[in-house]
Amino acid sequence: MLYLALRGDGRPVPLSEIAVAEAIPAPFLERIVAGLRSAGLVSATRGAAGGYRLSRPPAQITAADVVTALDGSPALAACVHDDEACGRSGSCLSRRVWTRLDEAIVGALGD
Repeated sequence: MLYLALRGDGRPVPLSEIAVAEAIPAPFLERIVAGLRSAGLVSATRGAAGGYRLSRPPAQITAADVVTALDGSPALAACVHDDEACGRSGSCLSRRVWTRLDEAIVGALGD
């Protein structure tokens, strides 16, 4: 994502270029880009001049968007966002700790 953002010219960037520049094995990068594409963070152009580009301006994409696209919610405990994940949600003393940690993580990721 950073490589695409720093390109800045909006032209599609071939996966092979990103793989070489970032020293990421192409098969692994293909899986990463598939998740980013499913989340609507990147778009693809086919053909000889094809490749990938950001789907929106870099300033509108947060680290939280990327983490969520690739790993799902960054929540450390399911009960933080789902009161029914645990029968003790209403009385659990540690839930406040998990909630504060979740807020710190989400804040650090820029969401």
